Amino acid sequence: MRKKFIAFLIIVLLGLNIQNGYAFANSMDNYVSIKLTNPIKSREIIKLYSDDGFNIYINSIFNDIEYIPNKNISIELNSIGEIEIKDEIGEILFSTHENNLILSSANKWDSIITVEDKRYRDFIKIQRESQSLLVINLIDIEHYLYGVVPREMPASFPMEALKAQAVAARTYTLNNLNKHGSEGYNLCDTTHCQVYGGVDGEHTRTNEAVDSTKGIVITYNGSIIDAVYHSNSGGHTEDSAEAWGNYFPYLIGVEDEFSKNQPNSDWSFTIESSALNNKLKNNGIYIGDVVDLEIIETSPRGGVSKLKIVGTTGEEILNKGKIRQVLGNDELKSTWFSIKRGGPSTSISHVYAISGNSKNSQKIDPSKAISIDKNNTKSYVRNSTVMGKDKRVKLIDIYKENSNGFLIEGKGYGHGVGMSQWGAKKMAEDGYTYDEILKHYYTGVEIN
Repeated sequence: MRKKFIAFLIIVLLGLNIQNGYAFANSMDNYVSIKLTNPIKSREIIKLYSDDGFNIYINSIFNDIEYIPNKNISIELNSIGEIEIKDEIGEILFSTHENNLILSSANKWDSIITVEDKRYRDFIKIQRESQSLLVINLIDIEHYLYGVVPREMPASFPMEALKAQAVAARTYTLNNLNKHGSEGYNLCDTTHCQVYGGVDGEHTRTNEAVDSTKGIVITYNGSIIDAVYHSNSGGHTEDSAEAWGNYFPYLIGVEDEFSKNQPNSDWSFTIESSALNNKLKNNGIYIGDVVDLEIIETSPRGGVSKLKIVGTTGEEILNKGKIRQVLGNDELKSTWFSIKRGGPSTSISHVYAISGNSKNSQKIDPSKAISIDKNNTKSYVRNSTVMGKDKRVKLIDIYKENSNGFLIEGKGYGHGVGMSQWGAKKMAEDGYTYDEILKHYYTGVEIN
């Protein structure tokens, strides 16, 4: 009887081991592949650590082919392009000519691997890319969200706001699985996709929000939506068509009183003309010294879709996709802004002249300049006028520059489309549930 009981116990334990450990090895349906950039110090040598040693897989996670007891290993390419695993003193423990190598912790209950100095759950895939290595985290989507939600929303926010963020992030993930498909992985770990911090980025409150909404997504007419979100709408969200040119019926602008009187709902900054000149040059725009900024087109919400920058030698029109890139995403927190000449200041007159062998004008010092007429008579330029072929008289000092630059006043932070995170916080504080929050920001959707 005792032997039968022990045999039964072993079977049960083995079953539990499969269920709680490598059940994911039976299916990749719940897994996503995330390119890791944050911890990577070198793409030639990757250092890994596991308390329990490593299991090694080739090309898939269905069967482990090797166990390495070493806690510290490094992975690199050898001279003939093979992927090698080495111990701390450089001895080769394993090598393969395959294009990728997959590793997990040998702990079947809780696989955590340290990549350089940051910890990640489930599997680490090392993929050969030319003469360097690409590091990818193969991870259960719920585990992935553990590392996303606290990086996208403060864990101190109300629980209903955190749940809304968890559902939005899960939905965004499933909708964007092919974002980097051509590069061999689903998503990256930066703001280009979703910020992902691995185990070290996790928090118990946000893990609770993920667990309590497990599997729940946002749909429109039965299809998973592109659940984009941003920091603060400034009081009204933006249409996706206005922001990016793509219309989605669930991403239309809505009134958002909840985002008002929250961080970055209103902001302003002054930019000196000289600083603006440098920003333009850094973006390959050469129009001389900036003398004016003019908003020439806005969305119904008030977002600037076209901005004209006038310089002394030309002008440039920035479209909505490039405005924040050129002026600076940190300073220009959104495209919902107005422009004023900055404060009281002394105007500076500039005189520009074109020499006989040049097509471009150059700034000159009027106090030192002289003019020569057709009779070779010399005279000083100060406060002078010129007459063109059209017989019209024009002042020479045609440009005036405000020495304080431009005052820019705006609303909101981010692209303004979809859920406002600070608005979600306020809604949760006012007693709204996570599904009510989501339905406020995403029009006509279902939460299921």
